Amino acid sequence: MLSSSIRSILAATLLLIAVTPARSQDRLSGNWRGYWFRAGDSLSVTMKVQRDSAGQYAVTFGSERLRVSGIPFAPVEVKGCCDVSLTIRGDRTTAVFTGTVRGDSLTGSFQEGSSQGRFAFVRVRSQAQSYEERTVAFANGAVRLAGTLLLPREGRSLAAVVFAHGSGAEGRWASRFLAEQLASRGTAALTFDKRGVGESTGDWQTASLEDLAGDAAAAIAMMQQQPRIDPKRVGLHGHSQGGTLAPLIAARAPGVAFIIASAAAGPPTDSVEIFSILNSIYPRAATSADSADARAYVHELVRVAYHGDARVRLDSLAQVFAGRPWFFAPPALNNSYWSFSRMFNAYRALEWWARVQVPVLLVYGGADQRVPATESAARITNTLLHAGNGDVTIRIFPGADHSFRLPPGPSDWPVTAPGYIAAILEFVR
Repeated sequence: MLSSSIRSILAATLLLIAVTPARSQDRLSGNWRGYWFRAGDSLSVTMKVQRDSAGQYAVTFGSERLRVSGIPFAPVEVKGCCDVSLTIRGDRTTAVFTGTVRGDSLTGSFQEGSSQGRFAFVRVRSQAQSYEERTVAFANGAVRLAGTLLLPREGRSLAAVVFAHGSGAEGRWASRFLAEQLASRGTAALTFDKRGVGESTGDWQTASLEDLAGDAAAAIAMMQQQPRIDPKRVGLHGHSQGGTLAPLIAARAPGVAFIIASAAAGPPTDSVEIFSILNSIYPRAATSADSADARAYVHELVRVAYHGDARVRLDSLAQVFAGRPWFFAPPALNNSYWSFSRMFNAYRALEWWARVQVPVLLVYGGADQRVPATESAARITNTLLHAGNGDVTIRIFPGADHSFRLPPGPSDWPVTAPGYIAAILEFVR
């Protein structure tokens, strides 16, 4: 049985949205709009279901509140005519949705860890998008990179934004939401798979910083050659690692028009790593003495990883602290963390920022636990000013985290910091 709140929202949705008849043999395919419900909260979600000639389903979802679009469910299971099971595998948890299609409604429940909720959707007519979507490919040396270009249907001499990657195995979907926000307002946007991810060749785990910067520079060069894009109005957006590497990318991309550096690190990279790790483990330290031990351990880890110190003391501390609630074992010897840390330690972000002479937007969450927001903004801004570039805008959003979200409530669904999306759109405009 549906709760009264779910029934009322579903009924209201049915009144507001024109629905299409369910297909006689394929009850699931189509576009859906509805809500997830958990812990007294509701989350608006859209879902797209496609079925290929072999009868296999591809299901993706998007949510403005979560700032995601085109996130796939996998696997997708359909039993009989109407029973559906959809799974989302995240970095930390897996959510499984089980429901039933009845005509043009899809309702059911979901489980994510120990948390439970319900969902209710109605089938809706697809609406024409204000932008077209193209699959593109380009190269950086021997590496072939694949991405998606979102191009407004109208206009010429368009401005454009290329999205550089953060850390880890990041695909084109990671920046899809922001790209759609830009494209729907008349700015072209390119997201692409990091090398070794999705349809791109190569291996990001063995790549140098120059390799990664070269990939983004190649993407900018490709965009500058697109017929309806003004080559003098192609800018760069980079978040976290992408924001930190943004000035290096700009140096490798002649003619880049502007930079949006989101959560870009300004202090030396080894101190930023200490800041980030300690913020993640301090909450589990029980006493001030425990916190001091955690600091000693993290400092030793970073000395080994970033400066190449011998591991003897680190391994000794790991044995001593192994039972502590905050403890984590050092990465395996063959983990790319060690080589990447040494490489990142040699990167001098401010030296590259001193070469930037185009408009810059620096965006930070005031409660960022991975990058020191105020110090980073000050260091980068001072560097730009001393280099003669006064065209810098700083936006720090109070209470927002590394991804510009405010602390979630009982539902664990976050809320985007007010004004964050608008700040980016206004700067580009």
